[in-house]
Amino acid sequence: MLLSGPMQTAVLLGGLLWSASALAEPLNVRTMPLAELLDEPVYSAPATVVARNHPRVAAEIDARVIALPVRVGDRVSTDDPLARLDCRSHESRLAVARAELKVTLAQQGHAREQLTRARNLKKNRSISDELLDQRQMDLETRQAQASAGREAINQAMIDVGHCEIRAPFDAVVTDRLVSVGTYVSRGTAVIGLLETAAQEVSAQLRETEITSLKETHELAFEATAGRFPLQLRTLLPALNTLTRTREARLVFSAEAAIPGTAGRLVWRGRRSLLPADYLVRRESGLGIFILHEGHARFVGIPQAQEGRPASVDLPADTLLITEGRWRLLDGQAIIVTAPQAQP
Repeated sequence: MLLSGPMQTAVLLGGLLWSASALAEPLNVRTMPLAELLDEPVYSAPATVVARNHPRVAAEIDARVIALPVRVGDRVSTDDPLARLDCRSHESRLAVARAELKVTLAQQGHAREQLTRARNLKKNRSISDELLDQRQMDLETRQAQASAGREAINQAMIDVGHCEIRAPFDAVVTDRLVSVGTYVSRGTAVIGLLETAAQEVSAQLRETEITSLKETHELAFEATAGRFPLQLRTLLPALNTLTRTREARLVFSAEAAIPGTAGRLVWRGRRSLLPADYLVRRESGLGIFILHEGHARFVGIPQAQEGRPASVDLPADTLLITEGRWRLLDGQAIIVTAPQAQP
C-alpha cells in the first residue's frame, strides 16, 4: 500500500526518533584488553619423513654370489661387507695382465738397447736413417704397450675390488634381492639399503603458508612417535601445477623420526592475530568495537575475512568490546559491567 506524503513523513520521523533513542540509550557491555585476546596462530600441513638415500646396491662385475653376510633389518656401517662374489676368474685376469706387462717391459728394454746401438752406428755412418727410425718406432711401440698393460692391470684390480660389495654409508638393510649361488651380471641389484642418517621432512605448502613458515620461530614434526623439532633447509623453486603448492624440505634439529613416518608439519606464526569470533560486520565491512570515552567506536579491518583470524593494528591496552557487541552502533553510549564472579 502506498503511503501519502504526510504519512511517509511521519514514518521517517519515527525511524529517526527510534535511532536517536537507540543511540541515546546506553547498552551494557563487557570489555577486555586487546593484548589478552591476541594469539599466535598455529599452522599445520601433511608431511612425510624421507631418507636422503634409499639405494639398491648392484653388482659391478659378472660373477656368482658366494656369501651374503647381512640380513634384512641389520644395521651396517660404511664399508661393511654386504655380499661376496666368486672372484677367481677376475683374479686370474689380473695375474695374466701382470705377466703380460712383464713381457712388454722386457721387450721395451730390448728395444731401448737396440735404439742406443743404432744411434752409435749412425755416428759412424754404418746404418741407414730408415733403420734408425725403425728402432725408434720399436721403442715407442713397446712404451705404448707398457702403458696399455698398466691400465689393464688397473682395470683388473678394480674388478677384483668389486668382488666384495660394501656399504656406501651407515644404513639399514631393507632387502636381500638375490640368494647365495645366484649368478649376477653388472648392474644386478643385490642388496637394498636405507640410510639411517640425514633424514628429511617433505611437505607441500601453499604460498600463504610459506610466508608464515619463513617467519616462524617454532617448527616441529608431529607423529604418533612424538614431536620432533625441525629447521627449514630449503623451498624448492618450482610450483606444482596441479596442487599449486611448493615442496619444503626440513631437517631434524635433534632426534629424527624413522623414514616413511607420516605426520604433520606444525609451526606458529610470529604475528599475533585476533580470533575471528570477535569480528562483527557493519555496512563498511568487517571490524571490531572498542571502548572510546564511554562510547562504542567501530574500527574497520579492511584485510579481514569471514571466519579467519585478523591482524589488528591497535595499542595492546585498547579495550575491545567482547560481550554485547552484536547490537552496537558506531558512537553509541555504553556501560561497562564487570564480569560475574564464578561460583
